[in-house]
Amino acid sequence: MRPEPLTGEASVVDGHGAAYVGTADAIEAAIERLRSIRDEDSTIAKAFDRVRDAAGDVSEQIARARSRYDVTGQALVDYAAELRIAQTSADDAIKRWDAADAAAGDAEDRRKDLEAATPDDAVGDPVGDQAAVVAAHEAARQEAYDDWLVAVERKRSAAEEAEARIRAEVEDAEINDSFWDDLWGGITDLFEAIADAIVAVLEWIAAVVLVAVAVIVLAAIAVAMLAVGGIVALLGGLLLAAVVLFVANGGAEAFVRTLLRTGEIDAALMAGAIETLRTTAPGVLDWLVAQDAGQPEPKWNREKVVERDLDDATAGDLLAELQAGNRDVDAVAGAPDGYDSSNATMITVTEVVGADGVARYRVNIPSTQQWIPGTDGINDIASDAAAKLGEDPTQLEAAVRRAMAEAGVPDGAGVVLSGWSLGGITAANLAADPSFTARYDVDAVVVAGAPVDDVPVPSHIPVLSVEHVGDPVPLLEDPSGGYHRDDPNRTRIEVDPPADAPFVPHEGAAYETTLQQQGDLPGSVAQEWVDRVGLDRYFSATETQHASVYQRGGQGVAR
Repeated sequence: MRPEPLTGEASVVDGHGAAYVGTADAIEAAIERLRSIRDEDSTIAKAFDRVRDAAGDVSEQIARARSRYDVTGQALVDYAAELRIAQTSADDAIKRWDAADAAAGDAEDRRKDLEAATPDDAVGDPVGDQAAVVAAHEAARQEAYDDWLVAVERKRSAAEEAEARIRAEVEDAEINDSFWDDLWGGITDLFEAIADAIVAVLEWIAAVVLVAVAVIVLAAIAVAMLAVGGIVALLGGLLLAAVVLFVANGGAEAFVRTLLRTGEIDAALMAGAIETLRTTAPGVLDWLVAQDAGQPEPKWNREKVVERDLDDATAGDLLAELQAGNRDVDAVAGAPDGYDSSNATMITVTEVVGADGVARYRVNIPSTQQWIPGTDGINDIASDAAAKLGEDPTQLEAAVRRAMAEAGVPDGAGVVLSGWSLGGITAANLAADPSFTARYDVDAVVVAGAPVDDVPVPSHIPVLSVEHVGDPVPLLEDPSGGYHRDDPNRTRIEVDPPADAPFVPHEGAAYETTLQQQGDLPGSVAQEWVDRVGLDRYFSATETQHASVYQRGGQGVAR
């Protein structure tokens, strides 16, 4: 039986392991900061004493998590190294096996020819000599097969060792649940049950209040009709209808649950409005999502070399450059006449070869540019609805995959996904898709002005999310989804918009300014995040940019 190549993506395993180790380093840095607060004696106020005590307690709690990330990450890195060696050895053995097998077959054919043609009184033993040649090739084939078995065993042993190291850490770590943890878990479940009861009571109270409001509004309408006529009556009726819909169609429940979960009144109101709309007009939302069905049609692509001046580039420069790339794809910059942001969608994939010789890739994804459904672009309002409320991948997500394939991004390559608004939603959705992360090693996700707290991006992928105070778009999470803002891989920055931002600060240029400012702020969270993930690996003086333009396609268009 011919030996087969050993399966496994060493680069993907190595990337995941490095991400876990990086998380452990970030935890260690957080521990040091908290312990420095605990040990700070320059401030003696009682209020600060509490902060110091809390910081000490928290530092000890998260210290117990560091070992798990560190041991798991190092085990994966070590396994990836062993897997590479085993695969290389196996491939070499397979080549030698193929050569020996072919030679043995040829030698056996020669032996048979000699056996048929050699007379009984021939001098010497040519048939026997040829048989010895056959045996030598067969021995070489067996030796290659034995070497292949050694490689198989090396992979198996490395996998078992990595599994044992991780299992021992998981089973023995102090972070595991103790009796008191289990007790606290029970108490937490009790609190959740109490929260459910509170929601039910609040809904009952809301219904009672609704009746009272209805009576008051009806009385006010009657008085208004007598006083100023039908306009006020109409407005009052609309207000009453809105209250009825909000309470009767799940808006009140979504409001209360989101308020308890986030503590933010604006997010709770948005969740209530979304749930009310979903329940009141499900057909409309379903229709809107259905407009995104199908596969994108490629229309144009171009590859060009880009020269960049990256001398003394700061963290702010790198973050701002990502957002500048997002704005370029928004504008369909560089596309031929006939394609613009009103009828087409651009995605860019930029290849960066680092000093280590490894190729890595930046992917820029556009925001919403068409605000009505049924357009030729695949970043319209239907794309937004499908990205947040649909169950299937959007055409924009499919276009990103296709653009990466057309740009020649190999399996296991390191990738940074970047986008703002819809582009940020799409980046997070792709990072949360197991089929995408099984193919590519997503090193980081950078989004701005995007509602991504409900997207379950795996914990080994660092996410930087920047939001402006007063921007309503980041609040548009699905109220029925999860809540991942506090996940350990999330870094969320919410700051006031720049002075020149519009009244509603949901603007690409304003976010570019904010990313620059936050990255350049000494000691900022953004600066620390850029350094921790090694974002500079994704930029170089000479880069190859692959731009692709797509339009909306129907069912059955090839991916």
